[in-house]
Amino acid sequence: MADAASASEGAPSRAAPFDEGELDDLGSFDMDAVRGYLPATDPVLRLPPAYDAWERVAASLPALLSTEKLGKALERMPLVPVDRLEDVGQVRRGLLLISMLASAHVWGGREPATVLPRSVAVPLWELSERLGLPPTLVHATMTLWNFRRLEEDEGVTVSNLAMLQLFHGGMDEHWFFQVAVAMDAACAPAVRAIVQARRDSANGRVEGVARALDVMTAALSDIGDILARMPERCDPYIFYRRLRRFLNGWPEPGVIYAGVDDTPRRFGGSSGAQSPLLQLFDAILGVSPSGGVRAFLLKMRGSMLPGHRRFLEVVERGPSLQGFVRGLAPSHPALGDAHDACVNALVRVREVHAEITIRYILGESDEKHAQGTGGSSLVEFLNEMCDATRRCAIGADTSRAPRS
Repeated sequence: MADAASASEGAPSRAAPFDEGELDDLGSFDMDAVRGYLPATDPVLRLPPAYDAWERVAASLPALLSTEKLGKALERMPLVPVDRLEDVGQVRRGLLLISMLASAHVWGGREPATVLPRSVAVPLWELSERLGLPPTLVHATMTLWNFRRLEEDEGVTVSNLAMLQLFHGGMDEHWFFQVAVAMDAACAPAVRAIVQARRDSANGRVEGVARALDVMTAALSDIGDILARMPERCDPYIFYRRLRRFLNGWPEPGVIYAGVDDTPRRFGGSSGAQSPLLQLFDAILGVSPSGGVRAFLLKMRGSMLPGHRRFLEVVERGPSLQGFVRGLAPSHPALGDAHDACVNALVRVREVHAEITIRYILGESDEKHAQGTGGSSLVEFLNEMCDATRRCAIGADTSRAPRS
């Protein structure tokens, strides 16, 4: 049982030959033509009655944390078999609730907890194994399956979202995750465009590739605009002091999963690097960071849904889009301009991300070498990703933001 869960953190599968038709069926990658990485249907709002205990404790989580009574509530919570969850939507909500309860238990007290109660540890382990994820809180559970639309006839936009489950609650925590979900939704047109770019480049269709690059650029512009709105309703002090600790990985020497085994286990926390969003643009544009940063990003893929990992791998296996554009840019300058506009748009998103990270983490931290929740050195990671993206430009001179 324990060995199966630890395998989810392994390296990506061995590369296979590229097949342009392999990208056509987005559903086989747990993706959707309209919503991209988000589920095709809205997340389940409540589990069946057999799981009412999970729902009750999760609904009371802010109060249980503020009164330091979560540990007692989890000890009293019954151990419920996960086989009563009837479909993937219920499994995802179950994992959302139970992984958040686990993180709240470990980080919600005055000192980190070192043992997860059986009522949490066993279903967390089994549900994670069922979905191919590590048994801890990850980006997918906190964002992709954790929202509802306020108006059902409107799209998944930052102004039409409410989060289903939070730790302490409040506007700042809501807004932080609303922005994350809206960014994933804004990526959906780029997912379709990247599939088209792969097909058109393989068949030498210059105009099709240029159009796909324009769509990718527009999507990146939207993503950057959404991310830039983070300071509107999420205060850096509140993020750092109230929310960030729950996104951390398990402390040394690890956490014992009672009812699973007696070995302390360490898993990373929920990190934006676990989102396939920017890694997808890296895959199609050929962004190639240095070895250490590349290794970190590959490790983060172990916390993505298996389908999302496979999609990135298939896109990466394709012929170099940058090589295609570079070879044709002298005779098709508009193609080179479209490519570099897309690179510039990705640089801008990364610069906005760097500015927010510096303000929300380094600006609030007493540590000179603060790490991200995924375990990376923040300044090194952010600078290298910006530089690696700039290096992809074919002719345009991308602007360079000041380094911190």
